[in-house]
Amino acid sequence: MTSKTGMNNGGISTGLILRFYDLCPTVNWQIWEPLEELLIEYGIKPIVSVIPDNRDKELIVGEPGEDFWGRVRSWQQRGWTIGLHGYQHCYLTKHAGMYGRVARSEFAGLPYEVQEIKLRNAVRIFHEHDVKPEVWVAPAHSFDAKTIEILLKLGVHVINDGYALYPYVDNQGAVWIPQQVGRFRKLPVGIWTVCFHFNQWTSGDLVQFREDVKRFRHQIISVNDVLHLCKRRRNWVHAGVARMLGASLRIGRPLREGLKQRQWSMRSKGFRDSQGEIG
Repeated sequence: MTSKTGMNNGGISTGLILRFYDLCPTVNWQIWEPLEELLIEYGIKPIVSVIPDNRDKELIVGEPGEDFWGRVRSWQQRGWTIGLHGYQHCYLTKHAGMYGRVARSEFAGLPYEVQEIKLRNAVRIFHEHDVKPEVWVAPAHSFDAKTIEILLKLGVHVINDGYALYPYVDNQGAVWIPQQVGRFRKLPVGIWTVCFHFNQWTSGDLVQFREDVKRFRHQIISVNDVLHLCKRRRNWVHAGVARMLGASLRIGRPLREGLKQRQWSMRSKGFRDSQGEIG
């Protein structure tokens, strides 16, 4: 079972919520099945982001699994948090929305009426399979104010996105649990959602994930562990952290990609030079 480091007087010094993307009938079952067993072994209760009606061909990774929705119900019964991951995972606009890191979206920029139809269909599919959508997880992190308004109307009050140190509630009554990083790492005080795109994992990635879980297991928590913190209103600390984290992501990713390209170019040049010397 996981323990909660620093949970004194209802507080958490550093907590990691794990989130897994793109659950649908055609996921990479060869990776997911041992991954699911590992999560159960360590008592981890992650967010699993389920696509109600996947139409994204890039997510047809494996053969359709048997009784997919039965598995989703079993996750919810275990206390895992079921994320409503869009509707069909098809990008229709070139809008980044509120927190998108690339200019594409299934929702942002669409008229209110269109978004409402899509979200009503998504929630209906969940309900038809006796699954409760507990948290909103937007494809590509992209959605807008209209999306939030509709979600609240449909009974989805928790949004796992945005930048902050701790969860908070906004003026509309929406609960925001921030999502900031994409891998395990040492992090300062705060609640951090760590996202994983497991469909492209190898067996080596599974081994690394197990090692990371062993290393960070005492910081791993669940959504239910932090909901009591969500009574807080957004304040200047949240706003400041949001600006810093947003800036670091905008600058950091191109910088990392540029460094990778430069390193590759230098290695390629070195190889060509050595071939020339040999020749």
